[in-house]
Amino acid sequence: MTYDEFLSGIGEYKVLFEKGLKKQANKLLFKFAEDFKANVGEAEADEILFRFCREYLDEKCLPFADKDLPFQITELLNDYISRESEKNKMPHLRWAFQLFGKYRNPHDPNNEHDPLASLKKAYYHPECDQLTAELYFNKQIEWLDWGAHHFPDCCIIARDSYISTVEEAEKILKEKKIKPELTAKFRYYVTLYKLFYEWSDGGRKEDFAELCEKAGLEFHTVKAFYYKKTGGQK
Repeated sequence: MTYDEFLSGIGEYKVLFEKGLKKQANKLLFKFAEDFKANVGEAEADEILFRFCREYLDEKCLPFADKDLPFQITELLNDYISRESEKNKMPHLRWAFQLFGKYRNPHDPNNEHDPLASLKKAYYHPECDQLTAELYFNKQIEWLDWGAHHFPDCCIIARDSYISTVEEAEKILKEKKIKPELTAKFRYYVTLYKLFYEWSDGGRKEDFAELCEKAGLEFHTVKAFYYKKTGGQK
């Protein structure tokens, strides 16, 4: 099978699926994937899947680069990337995170592989590239964003976790060149957390939103609703 034939098989599925013929599309792709596994040698398959991942995840030059991949294709990729990740290969460690880092991996029902651990391993790999560094740095920002989600009522993450996350992000900034907009976003959260902890440790005497405004921080309180559990009717 050539690389163009591989893309053509996915393309035929997409055409049927977008026409609303989902059963026919899935049947076609299931047969396509089974034929691929049965008739394409490992070396040839690896070459095809490597090029596909590079164009789909890194270069984003495929017509469906902004679309989620169907189950049958992610199964092929999971088998390939898992095998290569076990060999500590790059960019496969990063690809594992890009494909399965946002949602539960349907091909790993026992959750044996942690995509975030793969990304961290990719960052500390000798062949760490710019995309890996920025993805890993952005994960630190996302964690801080999650922790501040219920400010000023509470901080979702522990203070130790905040400190270690900031330390990791600062380490990345010293080692790699990160986009200014990502750096600015990180600095925003550092300032926000410092203000929150000072305010919280000081007895929460002032309006937190007003403190943010005085400090020049854009902050909008997320409304939280709390429900009191009451006993059932006797």
